[in-house]
Parts: sequence; structure tokens; C-alpha cells
Amino acid sequence: MKKVTNLSKATEIVKTSIDARTPKSEILAKLVEELGVTRSNAFVYFTKATKALDISISVDKGATKDEVKAASFFAKAEAKMAKKSITELTATKRKSKVAEIDAVIDGLRKTGAAVSPFAALGV
Repeated sequence: MKKVTNLSKATEIVKTSIDARTPKSEILAKLVEELGVTRSNAFVYFTKATKALDISISVDKGATKDEVKAASFFAKAEAKMAKKSITELTATKRKSKVAEIDAVIDGLRKTGAAVSPFAALGV
């Protein structure tokens, strides 16, 4: 006969709760009630049970470690893409862009327009 431990009970509770998409806070409350332990001990049992089941649970729903890894990978990729959205100009492109801007400013000056960003302040 196999002895039923709190960890095995916790593992079963966590497994059935994940299948039912029960929020993490409710799972912890159920562990406190059914195991007769404090909330901090329920969290320990919850953590050990999720490791035994090889899952990771967010606040609202369960997710496998592979899903968590995939989400982390895509978040890192998006961060890299955000950094790459700023393009660096080569020296020749930079010179041509500066020349374009200078040409626009010269054109504005010829028409009498205020070119300085401080012109509205009377500077």
C-alpha cells in the first residue's frame, strides 16, 4: 500500500486545477483548505507540484515550460528588432542627408521663413 503524502495530494490538486484553468490564487486557497497548511506552506507545495509536473503557471492559467521558453524567445527577438529599427547611416549617406537638410533650410531662408526652432521665442 502506497502512503499518500501532502506532496502527492498537492500534485493531484494542481494537475486537476490546471486542466480546469483555475487561477493560481484559487489553487493556493484549495491547497490551504485540503492540506490543512498555511498559505506559505501551500505555496511551497504548489511550487514543488509544478516542478514535479514540469509546468509553469502564470496568475491566470497554466503553461508548459516550452510555451514559457517560446514566449521568452519571442520577447527577446522583439526587443532586438526594436533596437534595430534605428538605422545607422554610413558616412556618405550622412553627408548626403546633411546636404539635403541644408538645401531645405537655404530654401526656407530665401522665402523669409523662420528657420530657427527658437525663432518663435524671438531669439
